[in-house]
Amino acid sequence: MTWFSDWWNNLQLVEQVLYCIAVPASLILIIQTIMMLLGLGEGGEGINPSDTSGLDMPDVDFDVSADGADLSGHDISSPSDIADFRLLSVQSVIAFLCIFGWSGITAIANGMPEWAALVLAAVLGFAAMLLVAKIIQWSSKLAQNGTFNVKNLLGESGTVYIPIPPKGSGSGKINISCGERFLEFDAVSNEGEIIATGVPVRVTDILSGSILVVERESS
Repeated sequence: MTWFSDWWNNLQLVEQVLYCIAVPASLILIIQTIMMLLGLGEGGEGINPSDTSGLDMPDVDFDVSADGADLSGHDISSPSDIADFRLLSVQSVIAFLCIFGWSGITAIANGMPEWAALVLAAVLGFAAMLLVAKIIQWSSKLAQNGTFNVKNLLGESGTVYIPIPPKGSGSGKINISCGERFLEFDAVSNEGEIIATGVPVRVTDILSGSILVVERESS
């Protein structure tokens, strides 16, 4: 292994650090890819459209009436879309480290100053991170669309899980049964009073991003 020692000792310190980042990240990326091809990765059936496992946001109130949006329209950002965008997932971080390492090594090998190479590597790594996060988000939506159509919930009944603020001032959550599945969705209401936990509700409309508009179910 004399050739390896000579090669390694001839590298600059920055290059050695970049190799220590790039090589392990590449190996992990290859293992992740193989596991995905073998069906051993994340995902599968039973995906919850309001799953927030990538970004913990259960207690955040989303002001549906802000920026001119109202409950009768469909131009509103979805909390579940934000949750699905997992910028800091394992896959996206590994992609960043892999691209950052090899980009920096390549740039320095082509004569670029170290500081410029690191800046370029960071930019390319972050771009790869965003791309992987977006791919994960798209994959999640495809899986949801392939197994469940939220439009089927119109007119269905459910139960409030997290209280729903009045007149679109924020969102709560409801549990609703669809076939053999018991799902959780973000929900808003046009009613003047808060709808408390445990109150039965009926779905009257569906906004973009699978946000349900509900009203108290008449007894």
